[in-house]
Amino acid sequence: MIKLNCDGAFSSNNNVAGLGGAFRNNNGDWIMGFHKASQIISPTHAELMALLEGLKIAKEMNFLNLEIETDCTNVIKLIYEDSYNFSNIVSEYRWLMHQLKLPHLKHNFREGNEVAHMLAKEAIKNPPSTKCFFHPCPSFFVEQEVIKNKHGIGDSFKNISTSVCKYLATMGNSNALKTSTMSM
Repeated sequence: MIKLNCDGAFSSNNNVAGLGGAFRNNNGDWIMGFHKASQIISPTHAELMALLEGLKIAKEMNFLNLEIETDCTNVIKLIYEDSYNFSNIVSEYRWLMHQLKLPHLKHNFREGNEVAHMLAKEAIKNPPSTKCFFHPCPSFFVEQEVIKNKHGIGDSFKNISTSVCKYLATMGNSNALKTSTMSM
């Protein structure tokens, strides 16, 4: 099993986004990461484009046993529900999903998606380009977070209502229900 975490970071000052993602095996070992700067119109657009970039790389690398995580519930809804918003990107995403044998797309908390977020934040420092930068090993700015993720070390706890936890569980986030206490 290969897991892809992807994220988009958006700057409204100049409509530039950083797209980032990381591929890891089922032990949490790094396979590769990527980041790219792109011209974008909104945060949701950035998240979708990061996901699309990750799928293109997965197809090119022939990563067929794939699980995908994002911290953006809007993206999951756009992919699984019919909508006219970003329909061209969603159509391309769905086509790539079929090419990759329909990998599972699910929600993860921001903390579980931090490596992808850090890669996206790094990308936003660059001007928009068609060039995607690849990281065959973890770059210095994500290395500590990769180690923490691999060993299940977290820095924070969330206080989330039961209804929100149940909603996130419908988006594939199994961690949303793994808490000892949930607030009402």
